[in-house]
Amino acid sequence: MSDTNDDVPEILQAVEVGGAVYFLRVDPEEGDDAGAPGHVFKLKNTRKDGEVPVQVLASNDTLRTLWASPSGALWVASADGSVGTTAKVAWQAPADGTEYRAIGRAPKWSVTALPPSDSDRLPPNVTALWGTGDDDVYAGTDIGDIYRWDGRSWTQAQRGADLGEPTIRAFGGAAGDVFALGTDSTLLHFDGQSWRKLTPPGKRNGSETFTGLVRRPDGEVLIAGAGDKGRLLVGTAAALTELGRYPIELIDMAPLGDRILFATGNGVAELVGRKVKMIRETFETATMSAGTGRVFFFEPAPELWRGLLDRDQFRGVDTRDA
Repeated sequence: MSDTNDDVPEILQAVEVGGAVYFLRVDPEEGDDAGAPGHVFKLKNTRKDGEVPVQVLASNDTLRTLWASPSGALWVASADGSVGTTAKVAWQAPADGTEYRAIGRAPKWSVTALPPSDSDRLPPNVTALWGTGDDDVYAGTDIGDIYRWDGRSWTQAQRGADLGEPTIRAFGGAAGDVFALGTDSTLLHFDGQSWRKLTPPGKRNGSETFTGLVRRPDGEVLIAGAGDKGRLLVGTAAALTELGRYPIELIDMAPLGDRILFATGNGVAELVGRKVKMIRETFETATMSAGTGRVFFFEPAPELWRGLLDRDQFRGVDTRDA
């Protein structure tokens, strides 16, 4: 976030469940962008002129990631090591005064603190959150630690110091076949018992960050990377191969039906066969979130997020629009 736009809200992620779009918004505080609190808002999934977002979660926590489980429960995590959810869990509340307050008729939130990192004994800075269900959730951090919720307790399952402390950017896969992706060419796989590091195939692609993963119906995964060139890998944990390299930044990816779309910084691209082709260059794209029959793209410049109440942040692309 820019120091010259201290009062501009920033939308980080969105999910679409139960006939509504929920989005995580950060409200910067002057001189302390890193400590800005995050809140969750809701919109009906059909557009209406003048519709105003409804706040469903008020927090004093540095919320930075949002995920919806297959059951439709909302999950959030913070840069100060807390995780909150609307799922039915039995959690011990943090002792530091962290508050998650449901607004109106919104579901009740439960919040807990993750264990301190084995690497530095500090609260983990959560950078990615994902799972296969409300009893199988993974949290990645800025120093490569991975935590897992198994329905009973949160435990640190992977020590980032053993990996060179990469930032975990994304998770994906299925139960017993989970991938974690991150900076410094980090590819990890969890088989239901333990994590192991995977060696990316092909020649080195500069200082590469793996940015996203989509699991295909046949069980293979497609992994996007950004380095000297955009790169795609395909296969399984046992056999990943390089699908191609492209003169396009692949900084995020998401499925849209049987299509694969990418945020490229200066627009939207699509995988066509083995090629990646630009299909939109009319707006900038920093990140993206998959919805229901559409994808939400988020523009990078804080000044472009001023139209919050007019929904200008959401650029939904559906199967007819792309």
